[in-house]
Amino acid sequence: MLEQKSLYVANFNCTFGTDNRPMLEYFEEVILPAFKSSEKRESDGNRYFFENVQLIMVKGQFMLSGLLIKSTKLEVKSRYTQENGLVMTNEVYPSDPYSYFLINLKNHRMVIVKNQKGSPNLSNFSATAKFLLTQYVRKFNQTVDQKEKKLPMANLNVVAIPFEGAIRKELRNVKKIKNIILRFYPLNGDVEDKETFTHLREMLDELDSKSGFAQINTPDNKDKVIDLLDNTKGLVRPSLRVVYSNKSSKTLKDDAFTEEMKIPLDDSESLYDNMDNIAGKVINKEEFNDTSEENQSIYDRFFGVLTSIFNR
Repeated sequence: MLEQKSLYVANFNCTFGTDNRPMLEYFEEVILPAFKSSEKRESDGNRYFFENVQLIMVKGQFMLSGLLIKSTKLEVKSRYTQENGLVMTNEVYPSDPYSYFLINLKNHRMVIVKNQKGSPNLSNFSATAKFLLTQYVRKFNQTVDQKEKKLPMANLNVVAIPFEGAIRKELRNVKKIKNIILRFYPLNGDVEDKETFTHLREMLDELDSKSGFAQINTPDNKDKVIDLLDNTKGLVRPSLRVVYSNKSSKTLKDDAFTEEMKIPLDDSESLYDNMDNIAGKVINKEEFNDTSEENQSIYDRFFGVLTSIFNR
């Protein structure tokens, strides 16, 4: 049966080592086997792991697809019926909600689609991917004595891509912005459009630093703040400390500014068919399809390797 699912777009920015080699250079050696491993990340009594990870060809482009599963337990402490009213219980039921993920290997933009209420979110995906990549590299390197044969560590940043409408909506009830923090990280072939971001990143390069942040205090021009966040395009991780009209305060992170899209999916359909439907939903969206010349160059360079993996 067709049901409306929630879809979110993000940037899967992954580089390797101190010299920030592009993700596709270690796709076969690290990304694919790490994502296919049986490792499970435990957090707050839940276990997160990837399943059905495959390299697929969708709409003429190579993509990495799979499921993120959250293995959890639901506690039922009470039930209400018309006959008996509220009755206390102590029941525990296993539950394994999941989300689809799809990573476009040409430009490393990704989507995550929550299958149901309680399905893992983008933050859960990011933490699980980092865990799997770190565990895989560490275990591999323990089996290798020669330094030059050891694998470099992954530097992964999964950042939600902001949408102007979502930013405006989120800031609508904000009375005051205390500060904006923009965190920079090494890019995987992307090119920033905004000159200010480029200048700050060039400064990091000149100082031989791989990361840093810029802080803007008490900005009053909300429209310019919206423009600034919209221009980050998932290449900078923003966070805002804000105060609302009711005097409550909150820190808004990148996932607060992404648009929740709806897509109809049928759980009875095959995984590939649903992945194809998901790709068809986002393939023409600028936020998912935007590809720099360097992105395209890297993709072209490793296209033969991806083809070889796909045909096995």
